[in-house]
Amino acid sequence: MRNPFQYGSVVGGSAFCNRTQEIRDLVRAAENADKLFIYSERPMGKTSLVLHALGTLPKHAYTTAYVDLGPSDGPVSFVTATAKAIAESMGSTAEQVLKAAKEFFGQLTPSVTLDEQGKPKVTFGLTRTSSASPQLEQVLGAPAEIASRGKKRVVVIFDEIQRILEYESDAVERQLRSIIQRHEAVSYLFLGSRKHLIQKMFLDRSRPLYRSAGHYPLGPIGARHWVPFISKKFRESGKAIPDDVTAAVGEHTGGHLSTPNICVTRSGSFVSQERR
Repeated sequence: MRNPFQYGSVVGGSAFCNRTQEIRDLVRAAENADKLFIYSERPMGKTSLVLHALGTLPKHAYTTAYVDLGPSDGPVSFVTATAKAIAESMGSTAEQVLKAAKEFFGQLTPSVTLDEQGKPKVTFGLTRTSSASPQLEQVLGAPAEIASRGKKRVVVIFDEIQRILEYESDAVERQLRSIIQRHEAVSYLFLGSRKHLIQKMFLDRSRPLYRSAGHYPLGPIGARHWVPFISKKFRESGKAIPDDVTAAVGEHTGGHLSTPNICVTRSGSFVSQERR
């Protein structure tokens, strides 16, 4: 039987479970150009939630840039990751992306190639030994410049924001606070999962980003939403599942979006792959 569930990656569409109130809240934050910090323990599906919610916004009215800071290790990689996300959000063809990259980040020497799916991917001429200081202000100022042209609203998502605490200096933090607090027409969503680092970043008075964004803690999905979702997915794959087993699966997962793969046996009981 085909596994009826998608897990271990960003999910959307019919694979996405509930979060209707959270989606409304995030859409409202984008509409109001709010700055919001969304945090939870792993794995609660923060990235899937934010991308799913912002995917409901009309594309003709919004530009959404998703910046994954997970692989970053300092100001240079922060600059290139942010510039790349913004440039690639500005078009769907290589010509459009390259035009945006040159217009907003020309000093970074951009170039564009196509990936295996034919999607444009931009790279920049900065190296690990480059100085990112001049470019940092330029890159962080780009979202407001885009918004000022009045054609689209801008939303920037910084995922794994706690990574910037591990950089050698707090230069990125200081510039980020200094610049985005002046951006009244751009929504910033900060995603984080390492609670002690997040508290240090946003709740420690000595840190540059102290109280720079509203707080939005994300909890688990309730059983009342999980149970019918599990039953529906099994039905769609041609497999019936007893209600008591569905409830047990919901309890076993604890409302997490990424859990060990669940196997329902012929007898109607279930085990996870970890226990098989």
